[in-house]
Amino acid sequence: MDQMTSLIEQLKRRDYTSFDAFYQLTKNQVFYAIVSIVKDKSLAEDLMQDTYMKFLENISNFKQGSNVFAYLSKIGRNLAIDTYHERKKIVQGDEVFETIPSPEVEEEQDDIFKMLDLLKDDEREIVTLHVINDLKFREIAEMVNKPIGTVLWIFNKAIKKLKERAGDYL
Repeated sequence: MDQMTSLIEQLKRRDYTSFDAFYQLTKNQVFYAIVSIVKDKSLAEDLMQDTYMKFLENISNFKQGSNVFAYLSKIGRNLAIDTYHERKKIVQGDEVFETIPSPEVEEEQDDIFKMLDLLKDDEREIVTLHVINDLKFREIAEMVNKPIGTVLWIFNKAIKKLKERAGDYL
């Protein structure tokens, strides 16, 4: 039994001593899936907490052998989309998404966010889910409710755009 399977089995038994290890293995993928939508690191961290709470509350629904990264990313993505829509109603325009990154964020993350900011929302989400979360295009297509051909086209267009503009940030 691999490490992830073992950790999930412990969590299903409500043995949370393994949660820190589980969190360390999955946190980056969940964070980038959320921040690619809300574009606010602080809000993304709050939504991460909600994501893991929701995962633990519904862990009995998780099917062993499924991709836990896709499962967590989908929970986080749905929470981020809900939050985006709520904030969109409250705040006029996109001001809530134009927050300046906090200074304590590592330089490497800043570079990633600068590069991701070059992309449209759908491009950013698909690139994040594939490159950072390591999801397959089939899984991404299901998550974003688009045909796989469309997902591949958006991804390739985004990568081309990033390659053209990468010199500005490297």
